Amino acid sequence: MVTDGVVEGPGLMLDVGLERAGALAAQALHDGLSAEAIADRLLDAAVAVDHLDDVAVLVIRRT
Repeated sequence: MVTDGVVEGPGLMLDVGLERAGALAAQALHDGLSAEAIADRLLDAAVAVDHLDDVAVLVIRRT
């Protein structure tokens, strides 16, 4: 789960942002990252494109 600040912003349209977040999360899972590391990867990507909105990520990993 993510807030809109993670998937859209001045230079990122919502549909592109959703696709990007999904791809990042899928790659992180494939890489075997922890839930915390997956969230960090998504947040780092949001910060990298200068999002001005609030950002929050919730990752729940069932084992």
